[in-house]
Amino acid sequence: MDTDQGVSLVSQGDQLERETWTKLQPYLSKYEVVWRMLVVPLRIPDSIYLRSGINADLERFAMNNYTAYLNITRALSKIESNADDLKYAEEIWANLQRAVEVAKKAADAFSKVYGECTRKDIKINTQQLDSAEASVKVYRNRLHDPIPATLKDEHGTRLIPKRDKLEKYSLWTKVMYDCDLSDFVPVESQLRDDFFRVCSSLQDLWAQIERLSQDLLQNAEYQRRSAAPASFGGELRYRIIDQDSSSVATSSVPNSASGSFNLSDSPPAASDSLPLWFKSGILPK
Repeated sequence: MDTDQGVSLVSQGDQLERETWTKLQPYLSKYEVVWRMLVVPLRIPDSIYLRSGINADLERFAMNNYTAYLNITRALSKIESNADDLKYAEEIWANLQRAVEVAKKAADAFSKVYGECTRKDIKINTQQLDSAEASVKVYRNRLHDPIPATLKDEHGTRLIPKRDKLEKYSLWTKVMYDCDLSDFVPVESQLRDDFFRVCSSLQDLWAQIERLSQDLLQNAEYQRRSAAPASFGGELRYRIIDQDSSSVATSSVPNSASGSFNLSDSPPAASDSLPLWFKSGILPK
């Protein structure tokens, strides 16, 4: 069951999601499915922002899920742009590792909500996530060491030692004077392989969450915790400070990234329970 079928990341996502989803969808199609089922109902209608007072574990799930997506998009962008000629590829592996780490936190948050609402113990299988993390962190951990030496072949392709050869080439002079090319692999090829592996592990996680959510969405306790409206973009409308000006916009989806807010110049009155970026309106009960 995929709720809010008319809602899409291309039209109702934040700026990052709108700009990247067409490219990322082939790798992460389940992200949008889970987003529709669990995140959209937490949002203020016609806004990218989460409502005030929602369940903390559901908010943690949404935050970690989005952070995983953000890091995947950044990793792919750096790979495709050949950022810094891939000399600092360990920074891209850091994005991939962070995507896995926060995805596991999202799994924990979801499992907690599911267990408390259904009174059933579940254990999301994170074997693929664990395996992907173990692979990418081998290169990512080079961030803690001196910058590794890399080679360029006769075609200008940058090479890096294979995972099991990193220690052998820990010294620059070992690469310069005593290298065996069979110990090396193109940096871009390795990055893309790891990108696909991380995406596959995320897809596996979201497929599990999708299956479990089919029953969870009908659970009375879950409905109470999420206080979900009947559908995205219902009868109520809210007036929100536009992200690019001080004017007030209605029935619009701001383009900025989730977690990035414009604050009003003056704080609300003590009796005003609305967050600073919320101009006027009545919060859902």
